[in-house]
Amino acid sequence: MKGTMLSRKYLKSTFVAACILETLCATYFLEITNAAAFFSVLYFIAGISVGILILFLPQYKQSISRRTRTPVPELLFCLLLMAAVAFFLFYESKNIFAENPIDYRNADMLPVIKTMNERFLHGHWTHVYDNIPGIWHGSKPIYLPFMWLPFSPAVAFNVDVRWITVAALFIVFIILINAFQSKPNRAFSALILISSLSVLYWLFEQDDMHGFVSLSEEGVIVLYYIFLALALMAENMILIIAGVCLCMLSRYAAIGFVPAYLIYLLLSKKNKQALAFSFAGIIAVLFFFIIPFGWKPFVELIQLPANYIGFSKIVWHDTPAVFTAGLGFARFFIPDKINVLHYLLVALTFTVPAAVILFCHSYRKKIQFNNVPLAAMKISLVIFYNFIDVPYLYLFYSSTLVSLLVAAHLLRRNLV
Repeated sequence: MKGTMLSRKYLKSTFVAACILETLCATYFLEITNAAAFFSVLYFIAGISVGILILFLPQYKQSISRRTRTPVPELLFCLLLMAAVAFFLFYESKNIFAENPIDYRNADMLPVIKTMNERFLHGHWTHVYDNIPGIWHGSKPIYLPFMWLPFSPAVAFNVDVRWITVAALFIVFIILINAFQSKPNRAFSALILISSLSVLYWLFEQDDMHGFVSLSEEGVIVLYYIFLALALMAENMILIIAGVCLCMLSRYAAIGFVPAYLIYLLLSKKNKQALAFSFAGIIAVLFFFIIPFGWKPFVELIQLPANYIGFSKIVWHDTPAVFTAGLGFARFFIPDKINVLHYLLVALTFTVPAAVILFCHSYRKKIQFNNVPLAAMKISLVIFYNFIDVPYLYLFYSSTLVSLLVAAHLLRRNLV
């Protein structure tokens, strides 16, 4: 019994340390500019370590909807912290928006998304993916539906579309704060909470470095992956299907997890769930993409990843800091071997998550593995983003925040 307690304590300490190290590598360690390459490798190691350690944490079976009684002082603390986060987000966002007006010459993501939503709201659904003459004399929209559709309320009410990013971040941090509990893992829970808030502070105070708030649409992507992580922890098939559909119809980062999870269901003899998972994916693609927007845009977006080799060389020529000042392994391949990186991205994205599932299934009688789909999802994110062709820094925070969410929930339930 004593040995078990010691091993569990060691596991908990190592897991929390890996989460914090991953967080620091994606934030404050990047200010040590002459060691950026070292920290990019360390970030990858920390992220993979988080994914592997999840396999050895006790199984999380708490329902998302189940409520637990929270002590009044702790509840008041969380409510005050949420209010402080809301004030911080509102105040900082106004300043960032005022200093960084939306302009396609700075970054064309949000202008393209805004135009796509204008076409959608005016009922021109079959023209949503047509060229946009006013952006770079003809920009081709390349965003999947659940990437740009969440911004439609802002376009409809003629407010800055970046408030959608802020709203998504607010929801994410409410979820993280709500997971905080002073007992039984007070010190570790406090460390995870502080790490989460440090990411929030970094996203706004260092926006000039990554453009997460001022230039990108990434807030909704973070929310999708947080939702998927919660669904996997709850083992709720309906929520898992919804989460995967949101992720897959917004960004390709989950593409390696999808076949791996299907393999997991089949190996677990959950044939009905596997059928429902596959059928729901087909229905989602049909009703949220092909039917409303056409077959041609669907085919073009499937073929899009092949164009990133050429695009990465353009970015290298124009802004080499994208590769040298942030995270990811592209810095070691650009410009002459970027095609090798791309092939590694494709190969590892599909094989590593599936290999995790197969390995855990093969050795399940010798080693007790838990949270296998959650671990495969985390590892798939680490692989995809670290081997991505163009490693914009704002892309990496989805994976980092997923780690912190998992840690917060496991610590809350005293599973580690």
